Amino acid sequence: MIGGLSMTEVIIILGLALLLLGPDQLPTLAKSLGKGLKELRKATDDIKSQFESEIARIDINEPPKMISPVPPPPKDESGAPLPVSDESDPGAARAAARRAALESQLKLVPPEGTVPRAAPEPAAEAQASPTPPEAPATPPLAEEPKA
Repeated sequence: MIGGLSMTEVIIILGLALLLLGPDQLPTLAKSLGKGLKELRKATDDIKSQFESEIARIDINEPPKMISPVPPPPKDESGAPLPVSDESDPGAARAAARRAALESQLKLVPPEGTVPRAAPEPAAEAQASPTPPEAPATPPLAEEPKA
């Protein structure tokens, strides 16, 4: 198979070319077609080798880039990190705002006089007896936040 054509199709095409062009013009046409394909192959090989040489030149001439280490954030006397107030860095400003929002969130605290219910551990549940636990008489008002 030549280019997805079966042998029968190639013979039919060659027979039609011989009938239409004649035995005198067919060899000259085949010769010019061969020259054209040779020039096309030479041009693609030239472009390919030029591309590879440029890539190799870029790889050789380019020095390796080093990433500078990030300095630790500044800290105050107590050791807590200082807030970043650099307006030129919007990412730092967003991070500082998120940090401040997390610190200002309310924490759930159980009311006075109640004992918070501890969450059972998975290993303790597997070893527990098959009888279900009894429900508490009054449900707790608030649970401790899980960290």
